[in-house]
Amino acid sequence: MKLTAETILKGIAIALGTIAALMAAVELHRALEDERSAEPSAVVSDDPLRETLQRCRSLTSEALEADTQCQAAWEENRRRFFGTSTDNSDTE
Repeated sequence: MKLTAETILKGIAIALGTIAALMAAVELHRALEDERSAEPSAVVSDDPLRETLQRCRSLTSEALEADTQCQAAWEENRRRFFGTSTDNSDTE
């Protein structure tokens, strides 16, 4: 294979395109990481249930099973989401 100016320029163009794509991917990854790290502190709420659920999300499954406050918070969150009443007399 004979190296001509045209094939060398094509190789350089491909290499520069690859480098540009990699740099864009790295910047996108950094931006997403910054956004994820800023997300919990950006959530400002006067709802104590939301604060409790935020804390409970960081627990391991073993710790979550032992934490009755988290279990109650998740139950309240389900009740709010599905709009069910606190008494279960309707289901019997």
